[in-house]
Amino acid sequence: MVVSDVFMAGIEKITSAKKRRWNPVTNRYQTVLVWNPTIANLSLVALGSSAPEILLSVIEVGSKNFFAGALGPSTIVGSAAFNLFVIIAVCIIAVPEGEVRYIDQVQVYVVTASFSLFAYFWLIVILVWSTPDVVELWEGILTFLFFPILLLTAYATDRGLFPGTFPVDHSTMVNGMTKEELAERKTQLQLEYGTKITEEQIIKLLKVESQAKSFTSNKIDARRRLMGGRPAAIETRPSGLSRLTTVVPGFNSKKVVPIDLESEVIPDENKAFVEFKMIKVAILESAGTVTCSVVREGAMGHAISVDYMTEEGTAKETRDYDRAQGTLRFEKGETEKTITVKIIDDVAFEEDEEFYINLSNPQVIGAEPSPPASESGNAQNNTVECALGTTKRTTIVIIDDDLPGVISFEKDSITIQEPKEDEDVAIQVIRKNGSASSIGCSYATENGTAIAGVDYEETSGKLTFAEGEMTKTINVKVKAKGRYDRTEMFRIILTEPEAPGKFDEKADGAPDMCILTVVIEVDKESKQQVDRIMSSLQAGWEKSKVGHANWAEQFKNAWYVMGGEDDDDGEEEPAKPEISDWVFHIITLPWKLCFALIPPVDYCGGWLCFFCALGMIGLLTALISDLASLFGCCCDMPDEVAAITVVAMGTSLPDTFASKSLAALSKYADDSVGNVTGSNSVNVFLGLGLPWMMASIYWTANGQSQTWRDTYSADQSTDWYMSDLCNQGCFVVKAGSLVFSVIVYTVCAALAMGLLFVRRKTYGGELGGPKTPAMISSISLVLLWAAYIALSTWDATK
Repeated sequence: MVVSDVFMAGIEKITSAKKRRWNPVTNRYQTVLVWNPTIANLSLVALGSSAPEILLSVIEVGSKNFFAGALGPSTIVGSAAFNLFVIIAVCIIAVPEGEVRYIDQVQVYVVTASFSLFAYFWLIVILVWSTPDVVELWEGILTFLFFPILLLTAYATDRGLFPGTFPVDHSTMVNGMTKEELAERKTQLQLEYGTKITEEQIIKLLKVESQAKSFTSNKIDARRRLMGGRPAAIETRPSGLSRLTTVVPGFNSKKVVPIDLESEVIPDENKAFVEFKMIKVAILESAGTVTCSVVREGAMGHAISVDYMTEEGTAKETRDYDRAQGTLRFEKGETEKTITVKIIDDVAFEEDEEFYINLSNPQVIGAEPSPPASESGNAQNNTVECALGTTKRTTIVIIDDDLPGVISFEKDSITIQEPKEDEDVAIQVIRKNGSASSIGCSYATENGTAIAGVDYEETSGKLTFAEGEMTKTINVKVKAKGRYDRTEMFRIILTEPEAPGKFDEKADGAPDMCILTVVIEVDKESKQQVDRIMSSLQAGWEKSKVGHANWAEQFKNAWYVMGGEDDDDGEEEPAKPEISDWVFHIITLPWKLCFALIPPVDYCGGWLCFFCALGMIGLLTALISDLASLFGCCCDMPDEVAAITVVAMGTSLPDTFASKSLAALSKYADDSVGNVTGSNSVNVFLGLGLPWMMASIYWTANGQSQTWRDTYSADQSTDWYMSDLCNQGCFVVKAGSLVFSVIVYTVCAALAMGLLFVRRKTYGGELGGPKTPAMISSISLVLLWAAYIALSTWDATK
């Protein structure tokens, strides 16, 4: 696990590399990751988690003089089973109760899940159906080539290059609207409010509209229940009910967005209903007033009245609106009245707030009493009743238009000349599009080609803009280093905006951060005075010194328990090691010192660390291979059984803890579920494809040897031995228990993925959900793993 941590650190350094690229859409440079996240996850990250299994298979074939072994292939299948069944079972119950985690990048997940099933099905094809017990040259090469095919397919899917796929888009959408409808509605709001309306305000208005429209069917059903279940007489319309768009007289259509409901008339000669026309109204704080309509339905032959009064919600009287109370009188035949409430505008930023207007005490004015019964004994009931309809309360949502502004740099990049001596450079951070409330963010420098401590002094901290403050300054000391014909670059990154502030959406790195690229160029006068070769050597030596400091730190951390005391001047005392820390430190000390020889990530962009750690893992894997065979021999356990149990669990346990943490902390399930399917695919295509391709090339090129004939002398009567394939020599991989293990795994894997699909449809996500179903799902996956182990062990030992 120690060397794996170093290996993953190298991968992290490589995949986190950034570059500036010209974006023709925005007509500006943007800082982007060099590695596409999908490609990084399926190549370097998957290789990092699967390196022991892959190297075990490669080393086994090499150590056996290109003869097939049982430990490597069985470890790959056993590790895949542990990953899919046990790790996902742990992840399902690791999510906090009541929460779910779903796969966000479904398109890429479908690709990796499909390849993870196909990979093991492909093993059955080449070992049973195509050329039984023999891996031909083309089969070995094609198995390996499936790895770049997987990468290209996943990348094309991620970028939306296949029909029916689309690039990843995290833009805000309103439920129930197509993109065309959303574009039309956005334009309508911009025409109503003018160009001053911001994108954030448009989103809020659309969200309120979307929420209110979901009440329509509930309103109709409630009205029917109120009438004892009698069907409401709704005016006939074509398929798809049209919406009301009646403009209430007296209200400002550029300030108020009504949330309309379906028109509905219930005829009743002796009963009148009074209710609000709109269940919810969204209004900007600067509107001044809001006007709501109250409508009358049913009996129209008499005058009626209804009382109204405002009620506080999150919006408060005298602070956000003026209290309104009174009585509305509907004359005979009058169908609509209005209520106007004053909205109080202020300059402080605040969250959206709401208050309510309630109707009460409906009365009939001047109703005639019922006449006596007629001679026939039937009474003519002319009594008029008045009642409140379903919408007896309306909600007023006040959308704040006092903007706190956005934080940004003046430019995405600046160029400064190298000073003659160390000098502070003032970097301006600006606030624009508003200045209400206090906002802030964190800032820190990040190395590019310029190195902290060599080219500039590292700095970090927090910026706080007081209300009305528009500019802050970050001072960064640039060192006088001496350059001739090269430029250096570092970044200043703003992160963690404090609500209600945020970063300018047009800034480099938005929306999560704001990035300024600082380029240090050569001073023209100094350039004429400095020798080019000496300057280049000096620059390279100073960069090298930083790496050596980190390398020395590795040995210090390896020698001392828990890495020694923290040299930082922090307030917290370093944790004291416990007895268990000392025990594990003493046991692993030789390994720690050995792995400290691996160069740190400072060199060659992390690639030197990557390859050196990979070599160390190879040496360690060779030792594990011998120990696993020795363990199986001592316990009278076949290599196939030792591989799918002890070795597979040993190589996959670190991934289990990592996936458990990701499931609990991540917003989505991609990092835990998606990485399992990707890693299982890479196991086959690299872990078996690479050694099988090497071995098939070797035997095809060299032909049969005496060792080959002695090894397979007992198989001379078999079909594969007597076939033309083996006349000149071939790579033999006996199906045996391996194929049975693969078949059992493939069937169980299909069941497991079906279970995840059902969970997504039922609970909204692959992980988490209600406690009892989550526990049942987790136990089911563990039972699938136990069934795989039991059946594979039975076949290997029968």
